[in-house]
Amino acid sequence: MSTIKNLDKLSGLFEEDILQKLDAAAAVHLKQSNIEFTVVRMDDKSVVVDTEQGKTSGNYANFKTLIKRTREVFDKFLPSGYELLVNPREFAEFAATTVTPAWIDRQMLEKEVRIKQIAFDTGLDRKDISGWVTGERNMSQIVKAMFYYYFKSLN
Repeated sequence: MSTIKNLDKLSGLFEEDILQKLDAAAAVHLKQSNIEFTVVRMDDKSVVVDTEQGKTSGNYANFKTLIKRTREVFDKFLPSGYELLVNPREFAEFAATTVTPAWIDRQMLEKEVRIKQIAFDTGLDRKDISGWVTGERNMSQIVKAMFYYYFKSLN
């Protein structure tokens, strides 16, 4: 299986050995920075590639860097007369990941909401909500999302 999604769309433009070199170059970026490439389309003058970075423990690439990384992989193999068009997508952290007990506490103070009100509005048990707010109970991603959108709805 190829590291570059839809790499087969380039089979009319490149020999098999070049496709393997492209894929190997892309594999390096996937392993080091979780950057993935997807061939969107190819016509007689251009190749369109989506470039997206997933979650990583390191630094995140901006649009300019994602375009640069895509060019590093594809430019040296493109025949003259072909243009590489890159659609970069920066990594965006899910908003709910910002939810912590301290965040919930701040939101409750800012919006003047008490645990009893959250329980009434959500139908959740007050003891569960209290455990999440105090940090005595771990929050799943679903619970974090619930708190995030609950407080967002109060704006």
